[in-house]
This record gives sequence, C-alpha cells and structure tokens, in this order.
Amino acid sequence: MRLLALGGSQMDMYAGQLDVAAIFDEIRTQLKTAGVGTRAAYEAYLLQGGGYATMALSDTSVWVLRLAADKPDYIHLHPGRYSPHTFRVKASALKTALAYLAASRNGGLKGPLLEDLNALRAGLRLSPLRSVSESGHILEIMSLLDCGPVD
Repeated sequence: MRLLALGGSQMDMYAGQLDVAAIFDEIRTQLKTAGVGTRAAYEAYLLQGGGYATMALSDTSVWVLRLAADKPDYIHLHPGRYSPHTFRVKASALKTALAYLAASRNGGLKGPLLEDLNALRAGLRLSPLRSVSESGHILEIMSLLDCGPVD
C-alpha cells in the first residue's frame, strides 16, 4: 500500500488559502527574482543557506526548499515547521485519514466508525484504536479532508 511510504514520524501540512498552482507561481517568481533559473543556479542558491532555503508567501506561510535527489524536477518543497497556516500531523493519523477517505469513495466502509478505522489501520500495519475518543487527531484530519464520519 502506497500510504506506507509516508513514513512513521510527523510532518507539517498546509491548510491555507493558496492552491498548489499559486504556491508554485509564488516560489517560481521569488526564485526568478533571485536570479535562479537553472538547476546549477538552484544548487548554488541552496548552498548559500546550508543546503536549503526558506521563502515566505503572500499568505505569510513559510516554505522550505531543498534539492530533490536525482530527479529532473529538482525543487523539493514543503511547508516550514510551525509555519502560519500549517499544522503538525502524525504520519499514522494521516495514513488512517487518507485510507478512510479512499475507502469512503470506493464503498469500503462497512460498519461503525471504530471498526472501520481499525480495519483500515490493520491494513496499514498500525495498532488498533481502543475508542473513537482516543482518535481525535485522526478525526481532525478527516474533517480537513472533508471525509468525516456520517455516524
């Protein structure tokens, strides 16, 4: 299952008003203004900052730029830790919420919420939840993904 590739730690997720195209446009514009238009120029730009750079966007969110390994699309971009319009999410909670979203869209939900969550978590090799009340972080992410439970 590809969700396993999310890892086992935590990450920051962006929940601001800018869509992906707007984020890319603002980053491209800032790079162009800095004279960065090629991979070599980008690598040199990152070296000035110790291997990464940060950029603030119009909504005040801060983004981290790194070099993507061995890829033609060489800009690796992710939200900065504790940046405005971001929230910390545990990988296990995100995996569970994304699996729930996929299952809800494909008719894969069969029972009460706790049973569905635990069945999905078993497929992700995650430990079961004892109660819905202990899954607040998962429910919060599901709400952001607009796939919260109906029951």
